[in-house]
Amino acid sequence: MRSRTLDHCTLIRVQTWDVAASPPPALNQVVGTPWPCEVGAVATGLADVLCISPTDWLITGANPNARNLCRNLSTALFETPFRATDLSQAYVRLEFEGPDVREFLLTGCSLDLHPSRFPAARCARTRFAGVPTVLRCHAPSAFEAIVPASYQQYLLAWIADASAAQSSSSSSMSASGFS
Repeated sequence: MRSRTLDHCTLIRVQTWDVAASPPPALNQVVGTPWPCEVGAVATGLADVLCISPTDWLITGANPNARNLCRNLSTALFETPFRATDLSQAYVRLEFEGPDVREFLLTGCSLDLHPSRFPAARCARTRFAGVPTVLRCHAPSAFEAIVPASYQQYLLAWIADASAAQSSSSSSMSASGFS
């Protein structure tokens, strides 16, 4: 399993206080994809939209100009109960890849990560190593964790320790013939 901190990217949170409110159609044009309303769904277009609750979405993208995207979203959301907030500096993204990535992630969270339950293009809020996290599956063996930047050093140390423990456990199981 490999992990790394991803380069800076845009991260904008869109929220509403009105559970019955429908997202305005103009949002589809801004993000270049139909707006997802099913919790856990991920839509990919000009930006990626992660539906993390019935009233909460994260928008990520490689576009380094978060201010322009946030302004465009705010324009699309004008006179609606939705609001956009730029969180780009407050969160970091970590990437996990490898054939044993799901097993590794289970050491830090309690989600059902079986591929039939958590396939690519899905996301969920959880706690990973005790840290509030949005976990996203990109491919069967590739995940991304979006975490508060203030936890980055703690989480990197936890990942290093957990990886070493997992490697040690795998080695001892192989040596004893239980692999």
